[in-house]
Amino acid sequence: AARSHERYMEELIAHHVSGRLKVAPEHTSDATLKVMRKPSFSLFRKFKEKFDRIKASVGQPQLRLVPYFISSHPGSRPEDMADVAVQTKDLGFKLEQVQDFTPTPMTVATEIYATGVHPYDGKPVYCAHTTEEKQEQRSFFFWYKPEMKASLRATLHRLGLDDVAARLLDGRKEKAVLTPGVCY
Repeated sequence: AARSHERYMEELIAHHVSGRLKVAPEHTSDATLKVMRKPSFSLFRKFKEKFDRIKASVGQPQLRLVPYFISSHPGSRPEDMADVAVQTKDLGFKLEQVQDFTPTPMTVATEIYATGVHPYDGKPVYCAHTTEEKQEQRSFFFWYKPEMKASLRATLHRLGLDDVAARLLDGRKEKAVLTPGVCY
């Protein structure tokens, strides 16, 4: 099975990607991904490593991955969006395929958004509802824009994540450490 997967990726990258391959990891927080019923972000990291290795081996260095992410999804807190910013920056991405969560009828995510409770286990789930909460989460996508830095620095300071602000906004070399699934 692993070799079949490898052959499929080689075929895809060598012959079917013209320039950009769009993929949808949607978030980096395993807690948020669990609410989305998606696998861990660690699988996207493995996929990116494999993509980079194969594109080099087939002579297609110009190919790029374009990841898609969602802010304000039920379960996503500002700390989780800081994690999205740090992890995607560390992977070399400046995000362009992004969206704020939009409730869609007949979905589990919309039920959680409307009730604040996960229907499978009855546990409360954080949801960003206000315009300010949603904008705060969305702003983390654009950490690289000069006009976003002051508000992001203020948000990160309020969250007690000054080390993340230094790493994300000042370009310091030491890695900011965010522990997945931990609220700061």
